[in-house]
Amino acid sequence: MIPRRHALRRAAAILAVTLGLLATGGLTATSAPAGPADPGPTPGRRNPFPAETRPVTPNTDPATPGPDVIRDLGAPISSLTIMEGTVGRTPDGRDVVYAVPAGENARLNVVDLHTRQLLQAIPLQGAAGAWAITVASDGSVYVGTYPNAHLYRYTPGSGAVTDLGQPILGESVIYGLTADQNGNVYAGTYPTAHAFKYDAASGQVTDYGSLDPVQQYARSPVYDPAHNALFVGISTPNARLLRIDLATSAVQDITPPGLTAKDFIDLDYAGGRVFANASSRLIVVDAATGEQVKFTDAATGSLVMDYPIAARGVSAAGPGGVYFTTNTLALTHYDLTTNTVSPTPFRLTRGASIGYGWVTENGQQVLYGLAGNYSGGTFRYDPQASTLAQWSSPFQYVPSALMHTIADPSTGKVFVNAFLNGSTVVYDPATAKTTLTARQGQVEGWAWDNTGKLYVGIYPYGRLSLWDPRAPESPTNPRELFSLVDSHHQNRPVSVVPAGDRVYVGTTPAYGEFGGALTVYDVPTGAFTVYRNLVTDQTLASLLPVGNEVWAGSSIEGGQGTEPRATEAHLIKVDPTNGAVLTDVVPVPGAASINELSVGPDGNLWGLADGTVFVANPDTGEVLRQIPVFSGRTGANDGSLSWRDGYLYGVAGGRLFVVDSLGGDETVLRDHGLNRLTQTPDGTYYTLLRPDGWTNPTNLASYTPPTDPCPQSDLRATVWTGNIDSRVANRHVSYGCTLTDVLPDAEAEWPSHGEYVRAVDQKVRELEANGVITYYEGFAIRYSAARSEVGQ
Repeated sequence: MIPRRHALRRAAAILAVTLGLLATGGLTATSAPAGPADPGPTPGRRNPFPAETRPVTPNTDPATPGPDVIRDLGAPISSLTIMEGTVGRTPDGRDVVYAVPAGENARLNVVDLHTRQLLQAIPLQGAAGAWAITVASDGSVYVGTYPNAHLYRYTPGSGAVTDLGQPILGESVIYGLTADQNGNVYAGTYPTAHAFKYDAASGQVTDYGSLDPVQQYARSPVYDPAHNALFVGISTPNARLLRIDLATSAVQDITPPGLTAKDFIDLDYAGGRVFANASSRLIVVDAATGEQVKFTDAATGSLVMDYPIAARGVSAAGPGGVYFTTNTLALTHYDLTTNTVSPTPFRLTRGASIGYGWVTENGQQVLYGLAGNYSGGTFRYDPQASTLAQWSSPFQYVPSALMHTIADPSTGKVFVNAFLNGSTVVYDPATAKTTLTARQGQVEGWAWDNTGKLYVGIYPYGRLSLWDPRAPESPTNPRELFSLVDSHHQNRPVSVVPAGDRVYVGTTPAYGEFGGALTVYDVPTGAFTVYRNLVTDQTLASLLPVGNEVWAGSSIEGGQGTEPRATEAHLIKVDPTNGAVLTDVVPVPGAASINELSVGPDGNLWGLADGTVFVANPDTGEVLRQIPVFSGRTGANDGSLSWRDGYLYGVAGGRLFVVDSLGGDETVLRDHGLNRLTQTPDGTYYTLLRPDGWTNPTNLASYTPPTDPCPQSDLRATVWTGNIDSRVANRHVSYGCTLTDVLPDAEAEWPSHGEYVRAVDQKVRELEANGVITYYEGFAIRYSAARSEVGQ
C-alpha cells in the first residue's frame, strides 16, 4: 500500500504535469464548449433566495404591513352550510326562521317565512358557525357557537346581538341549547362534556361539571318542565343518557340497558317523553321513570324499541304529535296519544329536517322547518289539510372554510374543496376564475391516477370514490368504491396513494375509536382488504409504496373525541399482501405525527415528522439525517411536501418552508396561516390561506419560487468530473445551481481532454477566489478532472 503522503505527492505531480502541459501549449487549447449558464460568483455560504422571496420577520404593526412571499387569490368558494335552525315570532308579528350559516365571523340570519325575504344578517364576532340555537320564552334567540364556544343572545325587538362570553372556559363547541319556562337556557359542550345553565335574569352560569371522564361530547341536552330536570346525551364511543335534577344538581345515569349506540345527536321533550336520536335510531324514554318506551310501528303493527331517524331531533308537539324525517327523508310523525309512529305521504326533497317550529295560521297550527344543510331548504306542512310546500330560503352565502387542494398535472388548474360543506371548485390560473364542479363531500385526501382520474377520500364515511373531472357529473361519477365507517370504524381517509393496480388508503378511526388502518384496494377486481392497528392505537397518516412494500407514517391520534394513548409516531414498512409489519422505527423521537413521505432525488426516504424533516434508508428505515424546521406538534392531516429540482418545499404548522436537500439548510418562507401545498406544471405552488385574524383558511394563495437558472440539476452527493468522483461535497452555490452545475459540463463534446481539464481549472480558481470552495476542494476537483476520461 502506498503511504498517504506518497499518494498525495503523486497526485500533485500528476496534476502539475497536466496543468504545466496546458500552460506551455503541450496540449491543444481551443475555446471550451458552452456549459450551463454561469450564475456568477457566490462568496461564502449565503441565503440562496433572492431578496424578494426571502422570509420576512413577522410584522406586529398591521398598519404597516411588510412584504409577503405568497399571493392572496381570494375566497374561491362561497357556500351555505347550516347545522340547525329554529322558528320564532318577532314583536311586530312576523313569523321568521333563524339560522347561522357557517363562515368566518358567522352571521345570524333572520328570514321572513311568508315573504321569504332575508330581514337581517347580524355578525357573531369570533364565531365560525353554530351547532345550537333556540328561542327562549321571552322571544330572545340564543346561539351556541364554535370554535369559540360563546353564547350569544339576539333580541328581536332591538335587533341587537349580545356576546355573553364563554360559559365554560376552555371549551370549543356549544351543543344542544334548550330553554325553560323562565327564559333560562341550558346546553352541553365539547371537548370536556360539561352541561351548564345560563340564568337570563342574573347572567350567572351554573356549571354542572364534566359529565364523563373519557367521552368528550355533551351534545344533546333537553329540559323537562314537568320535573325541573335536564336530560343530557353523552357521545362517543358509547352513548350515555344522564338526568340532572336541577334543584340538587344530582346526576343519574339512565342509559337504556343494552343500548349499543355510539352517540346521542339530539334530545327533545314532548308529552312527558324524551325523544333521542341515538346513532340514527329514534328511541323514546319516559321522562318520569327513565325507562325506555316501546311504541308501535304502524307499517308492521308490531311493537318496536327504535325506528330510523335522520334529523336534528323531533319537532315540538302539535297536531298529530311530533315530526321528523327518516333515512329516506320521509316526513314521519309519532302520535303521542297512541304511541304509534307512521309516515306522512310526503318526502323532503332538500335533505333531512334540521329545525322546526309551529306557526298559527287562520287558527290552525302549521309546521315550518328547515331541510338539508346546504341549500336553505325550507318546508311548510299542514297536517289538517295534508299539504306540503318546499322552497329555498334566501340565507346569506359566505366564503367557505377550505379543506383541501390539488393541482391537475395536465391542465394546471387547481381543485379546491370546502370544509364540512363539501363543495368543490376548479380554479383556472389563466383566467383567475373558479367553476363549481361535482360535490365530493369533505375531502381528507386525494390523488391522481395515470388516466386523469382522481381517487378521493371522504369524511365522515371513510369513503373512497373515483371521479373523472373531465366527464359529466352523474350518479356514477363520482363513483363510490367502498366505505369503512360502519364495517371497520374508520372515517377520515387522510392518505390516498394510487400505485399500479392498487390504491393504498391510510385512515383515522371513527369517533371515540382507537386504531387507524391501511386499506389496499385492488383496481381490476374492486376488492379491498383492511389492515387495522398496524401501529397500536394510532392513525396511519402517510403512505409511500416502495417496490413491493408500503412505508407508512403514523400519528398518535385516535378518533375524534379521544385523547391519544400513544406518545410518538412510528415509521413502518408493510407487506400489503398480508398486512405484516416488516420494519418499525421511530425516526424522530417524541414527534406526534409523520404527515408526509416522499422519495428524494438521492433515492432515500424523506419524511415530515411534526416540524422535522428526516431522511431514512428506503430498505431498512435507518434514519440518516434530521433537519429541524420548527418546533411544536402537528396533526394527521397537517403536512405537505413537494420536490423542485433538489429543493424540498413543504407546508406544516401553518408555515411554508424549503429545505436544501444537499446542504440540509432550511428556510421558513412564511411562518403562519397556511395549509396544504400543491404544484402546477409551471412550478407555481398553491396553498390554502387563513387571513390574519381569521379562524379558518378561506382563501386560495400562490407562491412562485425563484427562477431556476440550472434546471435538472446534478444532485449527486459529491462532485463528479465525468467518470471520476472527486469526493468533494456537492451543494447549492446559488439558488437552483449546484457546485457540479457551475463546473464545465462533462457531458459536452470537448475537442480534447486537455481542454476540459483546463476549463475546470479556470472555474475552480474563480470559485476558490470567491470563497465558494476551499483550496483542498479545488485540488480534489482538478485532480479528478485530470484522471477523468472526458474528452478522450
